[in-house]
Amino acid sequence: MKNISFAAFSAFRYIIAAALALMTFGCVKSSTLYSNDEGSVYMPSAYADRSVLTVYKVDSIQSATFGAAVGGFHGASKDLTVTFVTDTSLIQQYNADNAYRNYNFAALPEGSYTISALSTTIHKGESVSAPLTLSIDPSKLQSSKGYLLPIRIASVSSGRLDTTLDIAYFKIDSLLIRSRDVTAQATLTVSNENAAGSTSTEGSSHLVDNDYTTKFYTAGFNTTSFWMQLAFPAPQALSAYTLTSGNDSPERDPYTWQLQGSDDGQTWITLDSRSSYLFSARYQTVKFELNQPDNTSHKIYRLLVAQNNGGGAKFQMEEWRMLLYY
Repeated sequence: MKNISFAAFSAFRYIIAAALALMTFGCVKSSTLYSNDEGSVYMPSAYADRSVLTVYKVDSIQSATFGAAVGGFHGASKDLTVTFVTDTSLIQQYNADNAYRNYNFAALPEGSYTISALSTTIHKGESVSAPLTLSIDPSKLQSSKGYLLPIRIASVSSGRLDTTLDIAYFKIDSLLIRSRDVTAQATLTVSNENAAGSTSTEGSSHLVDNDYTTKFYTAGFNTTSFWMQLAFPAPQALSAYTLTSGNDSPERDPYTWQLQGSDDGQTWITLDSRSSYLFSARYQTVKFELNQPDNTSHKIYRLLVAQNNGGGAKFQMEEWRMLLYY
């Protein structure tokens, strides 16, 4: 997540104002400079899109900062204590005001974030407070959902509150996903090989060759024991996988399956289950995020296929890829 540098933004605001004053009045001492915002307290994060957060779908905590600033050229006349509060009651009105943008944000769930503190100080002579930290755990958020956390200034110990810049709406439009394809690191085995062998025209090697014009086909599909397995040299904490349907004969597609992980090839943990799944086209690549993740690294992964789409003992698939989010 990108950090929100409210201090840098505040300084830039008044550098521009000072430059305009010098152009207007010539060379003057800084002590004579004055702004209509002199002494007003505000949140730099409340400006425009400075509270838009970039959050990645990974298992690590991501952070942004916020705080308070005082307007003008001379800083705070004395120490100013500024307190904040989270106010989810503002979300409904925010969505209504931005309905033309199709905004429909939900409150950032409790338990998915922490705030380092809700009060800070702008010290005498300074223009910005020490930053406060908003930390977010993306593993507790839904990938496609938009979230909003309004944080507003609740009080200032003295001075004037700028009510046009006293609320920052921290927004997460959706979780961003960076993925790395790690399939090539693994060794493939299958329970039922093509009759002509793994390197034949439709042998199992084509299942992971990263060529979407080749396929694996077997006439030995068994509903009780059919599997495809990838063994990695070191444990991997995988997040998703893709399957690509064959070039023909939809009845040979996988229909019901489980993705399982293991450390020894004996004990298996189910990480993803799909039932009655229908591919809608030939050569269709579909990404499946684990719907039962255990957030643990495993050395071996297997796709245990319980049913094909009605093709008897025939099974086919163009490609199987394993993805690591980071």
